[in-house]
Amino acid sequence: MILHPELADFLNYYLSIATLVFAVILFAWAIDLFIIRLKYGPYKELRSIYKKIAKYTLPLGFFASLSAVFLTLFYSEYLGYAPCALCWFQRVAMYPLVLLFAVAWLRKDFTVYRYVMSLSIVGFVIALYHQYLQMGYDAFIPCAASAVFVDCAKPSFVEFGFVTFPFMSLTLFSFFILLSLTLRMKVKRGE
Repeated sequence: MILHPELADFLNYYLSIATLVFAVILFAWAIDLFIIRLKYGPYKELRSIYKKIAKYTLPLGFFASLSAVFLTLFYSEYLGYAPCALCWFQRVAMYPLVLLFAVAWLRKDFTVYRYVMSLSIVGFVIALYHQYLQMGYDAFIPCAASAVFVDCAKPSFVEFGFVTFPFMSLTLFSFFILLSLTLRMKVKRGE
C-alpha cells in the first residue's frame, strides 16, 4: 500500500523525466568514449571535459550513490513501496558504493574505479534483467512471488511506457560504469 500517493506520483513523474534526460547524456558520453578509443587508441587523448569529470569523479560518485541510497530508502520506508528480491540485489550492489567513494575521496585514491566498475557491472546486469522482466518478457530465473514477497515482474509504476525503477537503476549503474572508465583513463595516463 502506497502511503502518500500524490507525493509518489509527483516523484515518479519528475524522476522519470530526469532519468530520461540523464540516459540521453550517458548515451552520448558512452558513444564519445568509444569514438575516442577507436580514433586515438586507449588513453592517447582525453577531451578537456573528461579531464574535468575525472577531477570530480569521486565527489560525483559519492553524491550520486548517496542520493540513490536515500531515494531507495525513502521510497520503501516512507512512501511504502515494497522492494522485490531483484531490487534488493541491486541495492546490495549500490549501497557499498557510498562507502567506496567516501573513502576514496578522503584518501584521494583514484584506483577505486576497479571496485566501482565491478559492483556497477553486477548491478547493471541485475537491473537489465529486472527491466526485461518488467517489460513483460519471460523469466530465465523465476523470482519469488508469494504473499510475503513482491513479484519482480510486476512494475511498481511505469512512466512513458518503459521508465520503471529497474530502468532508473540501469541508468545510474551506467553512470558509475562511465565514471569508472573516465577515471581509469585518467589513472592510466598518469594525471
